Amino acid sequence: MIINSIGLKNFTVFEDFNIDVSSNINIFIGENGTGKTNLLKAIYAASEISRNHSKSVDILHRCFKNNGLVSLSRNNINTTVDIFLRDNSYDKECIATVISAPTIRIIQNTSASVSEKSLSNYDESKVRSDSYQIHLPQNASLLATFIPSKDMLTHSSGLLAMSDKYREFPFDITLTEIIRKANQWTLKQPPKLARSILPQLEEMIDGKIVIKNEEFFIVKNDGREINFAVEAEGFKKIGLLWQLLMNESITPNSILIWDEPEANLNPAFIPKLVECLIELSRNNVQIFLSTHNYILAKYFNVKASDSDSIMFHGLYKINNSVQCESNENFAALKHNAIIRVFNELLDEVYDLDLGD
Repeated sequence: MIINSIGLKNFTVFEDFNIDVSSNINIFIGENGTGKTNLLKAIYAASEISRNHSKSVDILHRCFKNNGLVSLSRNNINTTVDIFLRDNSYDKECIATVISAPTIRIIQNTSASVSEKSLSNYDESKVRSDSYQIHLPQNASLLATFIPSKDMLTHSSGLLAMSDKYREFPFDITLTEIIRKANQWTLKQPPKLARSILPQLEEMIDGKIVIKNEEFFIVKNDGREINFAVEAEGFKKIGLLWQLLMNESITPNSILIWDEPEANLNPAFIPKLVECLIELSRNNVQIFLSTHNYILAKYFNVKASDSDSIMFHGLYKINNSVQCESNENFAALKHNAIIRVFNELLDEVYDLDLGD
């Protein structure tokens, strides 16, 4: 299933936010505080809820790790919070995941009436109850993988058991679920999706990934086994992508959500990583990224062909409300914090050279 548009209403920094997205690659840029990570987490939460409707409220709170104690509404008040993901092929609301206090709104499709269940006295335990269902159209199910900006595989040993045991564990599920997915057994032979991509990843990390006793290693081409605990951060990031492809966490018709893929990455790896992501999108993997990096963003325009659909979404604030402009050309965004800072640097270098 492909997402065609996203809507957020009264959700964290978003007041009434609606954008159309590419079926291939979407890249979100913006200054700190414009909600890039919140937006990515909302997409992931909705995908998880699409496959487990009865735990919708619980999943949303666990994605943002607030245990329902902090309102996710924009003004921190008890007003409706809506998250919408739409798929035009169904001609109806495929994901209308709505979590709020004190109202839960259930939307089945665009033509159906909206039913509401209001609670006169807000009770978190009642909102979490399985008696409150989110009803979605038949076969509306999204499979998504969220790669956080933080490295979690270094801490994989025993972490999942701790998170399952203790409700107040200090990590949201976007951080723990990536360990769970990476821990799955790899295939003996590369899946079709990964055959053209894995050699590039193996060249970058000079090896392959193995798991021993819940710990991750890179087995170098010369036979050395390097534990993730002492491996370079960039190698671990590329190695994680290798593992997710080899165990089919990333498959055709799935979604890859990646928060700041350039973090701690050798700049020399960026063009190769961009090529790999474009190749994934050509094989029906829909991709959502956030970045602060000029080189990463620009390489998508450089490496893409005319048939590739790549959309840049610039997030910015007006009167403390987040807005968005979208364009297929990274440099054409009017609200572009990355290019603005890059141009300021060029001006300073130019002035410095004149001074010499």
